Amino acid sequence: MEVHHHHHSSTEHKKWHHYFWEFFMLFLAVTLGFFVENQRENFVEHQREKQYIRSLIKDIQNDTAELKKSLANTEASIQSIDSMLLLLTNQKLTDEIIIKSYYFTFPALNNIPVVFNDRTIVQLKNSGNMRIIRNQNVNDALINYWGHIETIKNTLSRHNAYRTKARDLETKIYNLAEKFLRDNRVINDSTGQIQLISHDLAIIREYANTIAYCGIMLKPRFGLRDQIIEQLHLATELIELIKKEYHME
Repeated sequence: MEVHHHHHSSTEHKKWHHYFWEFFMLFLAVTLGFFVENQRENFVEHQREKQYIRSLIKDIQNDTAELKKSLANTEASIQSIDSMLLLLTNQKLTDEIIIKSYYFTFPALNNIPVVFNDRTIVQLKNSGNMRIIRNQNVNDALINYWGHIETIKNTLSRHNAYRTKARDLETKIYNLAEKFLRDNRVINDSTGQIQLISHDLAIIREYANTIAYCGIMLKPRFGLRDQIIEQLHLATELIELIKKEYHME
């Protein structure tokens, strides 16, 4: 009787091990490659995040300087509005008193620019990189900061509407054309003589009321003055938070 030795089972076993190790090494190489690439992308994003954060701090610092100028302009306008209204609400409203009120009109109704540096936020939004700011505390504080900017812009818009109306009423009360010709084509100052072209008390009262509304937009609680002070507070807190969360000096 012939005895047949079967060797194919051991050969198949070797092939199975061989294929398994080939697959395992390939899987390991792909996994490591993916891990390395993912780490590289995380490192690049982290560096970009830091660049944006530094840029944000610079923008907010610039905002702070601009806000301080705006606050000074607001305070000057409030003081002049108070002075004008003390004159224009006088029970004996003489021509002399009305003319005297004119010399407060430019600081009272001056434009108050509030400039915000949105360079970095525009870059973040336009490039779809808002997600790059991964710190949730900083993200929330930024949203609050930018949201309050919109509140200031809305107040400024309302203030400008009353300010424009008051300027229109001025043209019905004061002889600005004569002053323009006489004073070297300049009317945006409080020097030189001014004459009245109207003595209509109804127009003058309307003018005073409109100036009062300008004051309301600036002075009381939640007016522009307090909003600017709040924005300065938010700016200081935001810079401190960013430096703390990102371990910056």
